[in-house]
Formats: sequence, C-alpha cells, structure tokens
Amino acid sequence: MPKKKTRLDRFADLTWSDIEEWAGGKIVSRGKTYQRQGRVSDLAVTDDGTLIAWVDGTERYATRVVMNEDGLPDSICTCPYGLDCKHGVAVVIEYLERVENNRRVPKAKRDDDRLELLEDENRDDEPYDDENAMSEDMRQDIDGFLKGKTKARLIDLIHELAEQYPEMAQDFSDRKQLISGNTKTLVARLRSEIRDIGDEPGWQNYWRGEGFTPDYSGILKKLETLLKTGHADEVLTLGRELVRTGTRQVEESHDDGETAMEIADCMPVIVGALDRSSLDTPEKLIWALDAVLEDQFEVCEAFAEYLHRRHSKSAWHTLADRLMARLKGLKSTKGADDFSRNYKRDRLSDWTIHAMERAGRKHEIIPLCEAEARKTGSYDRLVKRMISAKRYEDAGRWIQEGIRATEKKWPGIAANLRDKLREIRTLEKNWPAVAAMQVEEFVRRPSRQDFTDCQKACGKAKVWPKVRESLLCYLEKGKLPWKQKSWPLPESGLERPDADQRNRFPLVDDLIDIAILEKKPDQVLRWYDQRPKSRFGWYGVDEDAIATAVQGYAPDRAVAIWKNKAERLIAQVKPSAYQEAAKYLRKAAKVIRRGKKPAEWESYLKELREQHFRKRRLIEILDGLDGKPILKKKR
Repeated sequence: MPKKKTRLDRFADLTWSDIEEWAGGKIVSRGKTYQRQGRVSDLAVTDDGTLIAWVDGTERYATRVVMNEDGLPDSICTCPYGLDCKHGVAVVIEYLERVENNRRVPKAKRDDDRLELLEDENRDDEPYDDENAMSEDMRQDIDGFLKGKTKARLIDLIHELAEQYPEMAQDFSDRKQLISGNTKTLVARLRSEIRDIGDEPGWQNYWRGEGFTPDYSGILKKLETLLKTGHADEVLTLGRELVRTGTRQVEESHDDGETAMEIADCMPVIVGALDRSSLDTPEKLIWALDAVLEDQFEVCEAFAEYLHRRHSKSAWHTLADRLMARLKGLKSTKGADDFSRNYKRDRLSDWTIHAMERAGRKHEIIPLCEAEARKTGSYDRLVKRMISAKRYEDAGRWIQEGIRATEKKWPGIAANLRDKLREIRTLEKNWPAVAAMQVEEFVRRPSRQDFTDCQKACGKAKVWPKVRESLLCYLEKGKLPWKQKSWPLPESGLERPDADQRNRFPLVDDLIDIAILEKKPDQVLRWYDQRPKSRFGWYGVDEDAIATAVQGYAPDRAVAIWKNKAERLIAQVKPSAYQEAAKYLRKAAKVIRRGKKPAEWESYLKELREQHFRKRRLIEILDGLDGKPILKKKR
C-alpha cells in the first residue's frame, strides 16, 4: 500500500497550470521574476510541512505557503496584497528549484520571528467591529494603570500623549470649543481642511503599486462629533463645501473611483445633519435634490435615498411646484450642447414627476411628459407612461411622431420607440405585426439575437420556415425579405428600412453566427472558408467560437484554427499575448488527445520551443501545457 503523501510531498506534484490556476498568469509571471532575481531568502520548512521565507519587494516581507488537499497552494504574506501574491509564488518556485538541484531546505525554528509576524497578519484579516476595536482586556489594563494616579499626574500623562499624537491635542481643543459654544472657529478650520484635502487629486498606478487616495476619515469623525453635540446646521454648511470641493476633486482624479468612495462615505453624516437641521421639510428636500442634481460621479447617492423616504404630502406638493417653476424658467437653447442640456432638463423633470407622484398629483404627469417630449426628445418616457395607463392608441401616435423626430439625430431613441410599439402589438397578441417589426429590426442590425427573436415571433405567427429562408437569402444576396416571392407577413405600420449600403454581401459573420446557433458545423465551415481577408487578419470572425462549433465534426480543422490563432498571438511578442495563446493551445491539445494522437501534440510543442527558444516567458508557458509536474526529478 503506497504511503500517504504529506503536505510537503504534494508540492512536488505541482504543474505550471496548477500554479496559474492558483495565483493567475500575471502574478505567476512576477513571482518567477522575483525568484530569478534572488529575492527569496532564509527558506525553511515548518513542522507541519509548510514553507516560510523572507521575500524582498518594496519592503522585506514574511511569506508562508501551505499545500491544500485540493492540490493547490495557499499563501499568506505581510505585503499589502496579503493572500496568494507574487511573493508566495516566488517561494514555491524557489523551493521546487532547490529540491530539483538536491539543495537542502532547513527546518524552521518553532520561535521563528516570521511565524509570529504572519500570525499577526492573519489576525488583522479577521473582521472586527471598529467601534469596539478596544478589547475588554485592554480596557481593564488601562483602568488598572490609571487608578490611583493623581489629577496632576493624569494631566501630565495627557500632555505627554498629546505631544506624541498631535491629533489628540487637536481633538481636546475641538471639544473645548464645542463645550464653550464657540463653533465658528472649528467650522472655519474644518472648511479649510476640506479645501486642503480636496486640492490634490487621487491617482493610482496599479502596475507599479503606487498611488495616492485622499483620506477623509478625519473630516468624517469631526463632522460626526459636531452632529452628536447638536450642531446639525453647521455640519450641513460644511456638507455643501464637501460636495462642491469633492466633486471637483473626483473629476480631476484617476483612481478607478477610490476618491469618490472616500467622499461618498462622508455623505450619510451630512444626510443625518439635514434630517436634524432647522430647515423646514420642503427646504430639506430641495437641499438634497440640489446635491443629487449637481452630482456627476455618484458620490451623493445617500441624498437620492433620502428623497425616496417618506415625507409629508404637503412637502412633496411644495417641491413639485418649485420644480415646475424651475422647468419653466429654463431657457430653450439649441446647439452643440443639446445632449447635455436635454440630459439636465430630463433629470429635473424626472424628479418633478417623482414629487408629483408622492404629492398625489398623478393626473399631471402625462401632460408634463407630453410637453417635455417635444423639448428634449424624451418620447420613450412618455410612451412608457401611456402603455402603463393602457392608452395604446395614444402611445402609438406618439411613437410615430417620436420616430420621425429622433430617427436621424438620436437613432437610439427611435430604436427604443420601435421596441415599445412591438411591446404594444405583443400585448394585443397581434403576432403577424410583431413578427414583421422583428424582421425589420433584423434587417437594420443583423445578429444572432435578432435572428432568435424573429424565430420566436414568427413561430407564434406560424410563418417561421418561409421567413427563415428569406432572412438567410437576405444575408447571402442582400435581397430584402419583403421583396422576395410569397412573403407571408403584413406591413408593420412603420417605415421599412433599406439594406445598409455599407454592407458587402454575403454577410459572412452573421451567416457563421447563425450556423453556430443552429448547430450546423458544415455551414459554419462553408462560410468560414468564404470570409473576406485583410492584411491585418480576418474581419470580425470569432475563430474560437468557430473551432468550438466544428471540433466534433472536423477536429483537424478546429485544431488548425486554434493553432493559427495562438501563433498570431505569439508573434505579438508580449507576455499577455502568450497567456492568451496558451488558452487556445490547451483547447487544441484536448482535441488532439481525444483523437489519441499524443505524438502529434508533443511534436508540435517541440517545434514551437525550437522556433521561439529565445522567448523565455513563452517557453515557461509552453512547459506548463504538457500537464507534467514542474519537478523533473521526483523526491
């Protein structure tokens, strides 16, 4: 009976594919670089069969790696990344290389400093309640230390701590001013702090692990203190400054929204101040709405939530009147900024409608939508309301007007309106009309999804076989379906589209997509072999989907497609392209092995290695494709 493998033994079974599955291609690549540069030191094995080492990065990090029962490693590190990082990968590769070269790996001492560091790191990852971060033991220790101290000694102690921690001194000063009722100085200083923090935009360079995110946590704590001590109006004043300064800062930042999140985290306390402020309810709603309307970066979502809370009908009534007055006061200007103007006006009218609904003035909403549709092109919103009210005939008239008004300038709006008319015909169960409109959409934008939608609609109208034949004829020859012999569908009531003059028939991409959809691999290959070619490659063809579709019907063609795609990626001479190429080579290998041709696969890999022997990163990736352990000599 074979001896059961220990945790340490299982490291010897690792393949490159295993390591990439564990940590990901980019991290593995960086880990290999770290190991080659000799950054791993003092590698050791613990009593339970895990690896520990120092790894030099931006700082010196302690790293520990353990093998799991599932055959993949796990690592923890004192670096900012923490788990399954490049330092962990470097440690694994260093261990395997030492075993390969018969170099001894020593046992770790039980009191190794790195074990304690990593244990602290593990504890830091555990969730905790920030408000109760001080444990009961710590509280008791502090109580025991302070008891019996004289007042003078306690004051001296506080002075010592305040000198060591300036923020504590500032906190004491703030508390004194609040108690004395002198908030003006504190508010002025907080306003200045907000402006200072808002002066520097956030930025991140994720590749180099560098960046800056403004820290608003101190501002947040001070605002909370102000609010708790009953100064809601002052917090609200500072909130206005925070929204204005923060919005500008987010606009100038390049950090995937991290600065926006910092500012957004402060907004709930401003909402709390708004709720407790001396403003009357309508003014509170206006304050919140102005914050939302000025917000372009979703930092004021807390105020949108406030506007969806329950407030008195009279307050909503007042808000609706004020917003209607604003709408009437907006100047109707035309020009290049049409879209921006319409967007702002539509947002304002959306909130006006919201206020009307809450005020019980629903009868005013559709007339408002009618007036706004012609001003901003918001026909879609109007038609939705009419369909909801089951005013289908009126909706149909507005759809026709809306399409005429928006077809050239805003084709997306016109497309949405056609969808709404199709929705009405569906509610009426007028299947021939639904099918006719769906066919027209297919002619406008042929796609697999539109073909499927045509099939569903024509199935209900019982005309699918003839329509399918006509659609395929259109894709092949460009002949419009309704101009073909024995067309079975009526006119839709909309203006029929012409064939796009930019199209070159046959539309090979769409014919391939439909052949894949209908699981007809012979047709997939027929059209694939007719695809147009440019000197930059094939136009728009998803070769991976094609190879996948034909792998059972023509495995050799599938393998050839995947190989060709991989070789074009390798020719880019980029590590990221090598990773992408490996994905297709694995698929080719699977089909070759299924055909019981392992020698063919080994021969092909050998050719690639010989052809690209100077591309070290590619060779490493190719080594991982054979599924063999990284260790060539078993322990």
